[in-house]
Amino acid sequence: MPRLPLLMMFSAMALWPALTTAQEPAEKVPLEIIIRAPLIETRWQEAPSGVTLIDNQDIGDGRAPLQPTDALNHAPGVLVQNRNNFAQNPRVSIRGFGARAPFGIRGVRVRLDGIPLTTVDGQAQIDAIDPSSIQTIEVLRGANAVLHGNSSGGLLDYRSFIPRQSPLARVEAQLGGYGLRRIHGALSKQGKQRDQFGFRGAVTRLEQQGYREQSSVERLNVGLRLDHQQGNRDWYAILNHLDTPLAEDPGALTYEELQDDPSQAAPLARAMNAGQEVSQNIASLGVVQRLGGDNHLLRAQAWLTKRDFQQQLPFPGDSLISYDRQLIGGTLHYQRPLGQVILHMQLSVEDQRDDRQRYCRNIDLEPFICRSGISDDLALDQLEKASNAGLGLQLAGPLVNEHGRWIIGLRHDHLRMAIDDNLQAGGIDNSGERVYDETHYSLGYSHMLDGQWSAFGQYATSFEAPTFTEFANPQGSGFRPGLEPQTSRSLEIGLRGALINLQLEASLFTVQVEDEIIVDDAPGAAPADERTFYRNADRTRREGFELGGRWWPEALPQLEMSGALTYMNARFDDASNNDLPGLPDWTGFIDARYQFQHGYYTGLSAQYIGKRYADDANTIDVASQTVSNLRIGRTMTSSSYDTELVIGIENLFNSEYLDNLRINARNGRYYEAGAERRLYAGINFTW
Repeated sequence: MPRLPLLMMFSAMALWPALTTAQEPAEKVPLEIIIRAPLIETRWQEAPSGVTLIDNQDIGDGRAPLQPTDALNHAPGVLVQNRNNFAQNPRVSIRGFGARAPFGIRGVRVRLDGIPLTTVDGQAQIDAIDPSSIQTIEVLRGANAVLHGNSSGGLLDYRSFIPRQSPLARVEAQLGGYGLRRIHGALSKQGKQRDQFGFRGAVTRLEQQGYREQSSVERLNVGLRLDHQQGNRDWYAILNHLDTPLAEDPGALTYEELQDDPSQAAPLARAMNAGQEVSQNIASLGVVQRLGGDNHLLRAQAWLTKRDFQQQLPFPGDSLISYDRQLIGGTLHYQRPLGQVILHMQLSVEDQRDDRQRYCRNIDLEPFICRSGISDDLALDQLEKASNAGLGLQLAGPLVNEHGRWIIGLRHDHLRMAIDDNLQAGGIDNSGERVYDETHYSLGYSHMLDGQWSAFGQYATSFEAPTFTEFANPQGSGFRPGLEPQTSRSLEIGLRGALINLQLEASLFTVQVEDEIIVDDAPGAAPADERTFYRNADRTRREGFELGGRWWPEALPQLEMSGALTYMNARFDDASNNDLPGLPDWTGFIDARYQFQHGYYTGLSAQYIGKRYADDANTIDVASQTVSNLRIGRTMTSSSYDTELVIGIENLFNSEYLDNLRINARNGRYYEAGAERRLYAGINFTW
């Protein structure tokens, strides 16, 4: 790229005063980390399972945060794909759960300020999350059905800035290659008296043409939070608006197309003008009542989500999807101490209604798959209803010597899924329902070895029901016969250390899954039909090792390093003994940040994804890849405001890599290429 030498020259000139001046030591002492995702608030060192806290410096700090998943590389055991295809949403897997999802997040639960972004049937879209409004992300790895219900792989718990923890005002803007234009503004105010109202509002506008053809996006995120503290009672209200009028889908390529031109869109994606339009609104009201002491409280929260969605998929047939979704729910949490034991009870109720249609799209493309043979003809019309009621109980307390902390949990879920077939094609009514009553438990223990190191272990069970999308029937509407929920049993042990200049966590885990829901590579549809269908595998197994941490070298206090390393052996537990597709054996991430004199800093990060397979039969090898990013910035501070100037390079060495791998894709369309080297620049003002 011709601008690269100019950028490097500018960066060297900008950093020269800092490089030639004596360095100022920086205090980098880790503070005590409090984890809230396990529902019973606990110190990080006492958590009985793998958990990572990602803060707002990991999210920002000179980066170009396009997606709310960009910072998840800091957590071991996590694999993020599909950053640049906004029509399909990012894909996140934790310990291999979620890798099969063709779009969105599956097998991993997501919350935003206590509001579930995971639907009742188990699928999540996170386009409503504005990365610049996020203060922390807690990544909870492992089975957590006891905590949050229908799930297997873990929890992404996003928490936004609240008025009393936010700057008065913030404006940031970024420009970059491939048409990147992003602007964010936020205004916050907290009353001087405790019983006064506070508020924080934020707006973010994103536009991008994209590296590949047919990959433009326009997106608007708006958020508002109102807080009111009234003695021992805290009220809050949350409003969230998303508008995505344009999110094009370039589709996946064959290997030959990838080698010929990785920036091209799939032919059918161009012909069909594939993409989506989304409008979503969320409203939530919550209250926290402190009843005496830190551990005696009552929390209640209710929410309503409405999402209007339309998407043209990149193939002919019944490929135009439309649905109107309504989600309504609430949770009630009660916590109190019983001597040295803490009791936590939770009740959650949720209801989901999707009014879904699929339309035939032909545009004279062959072969044509819709039964009617008429373009725009209605191919599916059904009302999908899901409701869940969950009741959970947790107990946590110390052992006699108070060097250990145990926690046990039990939860029962009553999940009902029903389909009303409004089309009844051929006079056949495919209406029906599925009801699941699931009870699961967890046993966890952590033990302080000394003042700095602790050991932990957990055994837990969980379940994961098929989503309505996974229940899709190759023969038409209704439920696919024979598709059942999957259940898992997981065991992990680990070690944590929190020293003056080091935070370290290591985990060993094994997970056994019965009836795992996987992509069906032979559902009986015509070869040109690129729709994805699902089936159950008998048994699968995941075994692995996770290592994550942060380090502030004593000899070089201006340097901060963080990283994550994961090894996982995930395979079918049957005669084939094949690897599960889409899951690499090794993944690694490292980020180094150096603080110079006069507010200058530079950061370098690199992500490694090991070899993997694209299909169940392990016949399609996908090579390992490494992508590096560089950022250079300067922060200037005055008595009234801070200014930050940033220049960055994504894909510093212009490596060839995959942004997304589509598992068991038809016609060999497995590959979505990642972007070539891109420059971006930004400026931030904070008052």
